[in-house]
Amino acid sequence: MSRLHEFLGENFVKEPASDKGLLEKFWDNNWGVTNSVGKIRKILVHRPDKEVHALQNAKFDPKAEALILRDDDGEIVSYCLHETAPDLALMQAQHDKMVSILKAEGIEVIELEDDGKLITNKLFARDVGMVVPGGLILTRFAFKFRYGETRLALRTAAKIGMPVLASIQGNGYAEGGSFAVLDAKTAIVGRSIRVNQEGIDQLRDILSWQGMELIVVDLPAHLIHLDETFMMVDRDKALVDITNLPHWFLELLQDRGIKLIITDPNDPPLTNNCLCLSPGKVLFSEKGQSTMKKLQENNIEVIPININEINAMGGGLHCSTLVLDRDDI
Repeated sequence: MSRLHEFLGENFVKEPASDKGLLEKFWDNNWGVTNSVGKIRKILVHRPDKEVHALQNAKFDPKAEALILRDDDGEIVSYCLHETAPDLALMQAQHDKMVSILKAEGIEVIELEDDGKLITNKLFARDVGMVVPGGLILTRFAFKFRYGETRLALRTAAKIGMPVLASIQGNGYAEGGSFAVLDAKTAIVGRSIRVNQEGIDQLRDILSWQGMELIVVDLPAHLIHLDETFMMVDRDKALVDITNLPHWFLELLQDRGIKLIITDPNDPPLTNNCLCLSPGKVLFSEKGQSTMKKLQENNIEVIPININEINAMGGGLHCSTLVLDRDDI
């Protein structure tokens, strides 16, 4: 080794890539999340726009119990859970209300980059990435009609200066709605029709680089993402649909000191799909009245909002947002 390189050796990076000091000095922000409940600082969304008008050409399929939109070659390019096309103006008004609440909480709202191409499901920004300490993991979608969204996520990350740590490749697929960070050393993924074993294996390897372990929860066949049935709502409290989670996972949460608040079975689907704004404070669909009362009885502050037209596209509040930066707890 030359004297110069021996001298420069004192400058070698000794900290991990997720080190706060490195991120703030060289990436201008402490990007990433180490938990699912710390106060949100930055969040990604996509305001529904003219792409939703394409669903005017969709046809209701009784077998699917949904509107199905196909292209000229007969391939599915979108769907909607209504029998008629959604009301774009109403959907935009509900989304705008959500964004106004986020901004009132002091959250920086970042819009997903757009290339003008038709991707009707990009409303659900959660699925484009998995955010961990230090940056973003790009997902790989299970369905072709959502494939182009990852490109938009990459463009957005480049624009705002957020580190992209890796992406799911090969024949693997994994989507952000089925991923959660429990703490700085632990993440959870729900295995489903949208998250296969190869995607899980790749994700486990990527997380190991961050010093994190991965807990894999098998979801029932009728669910596609973990956020339909599990959501942290405070440092030591989780909202869970116990009918759709294995007993061992519920025990694991309790063993970690997490109190389980059980979703009321009489409330509609996607009640669990709320957004934790800060410890003990959630943005919540107003349709889940009974569960809302349970949360409040457990000292969780609830901000109710009407998102019925967003629900028609197959997702909820959590689906519609990707948190890019949270406070540590």
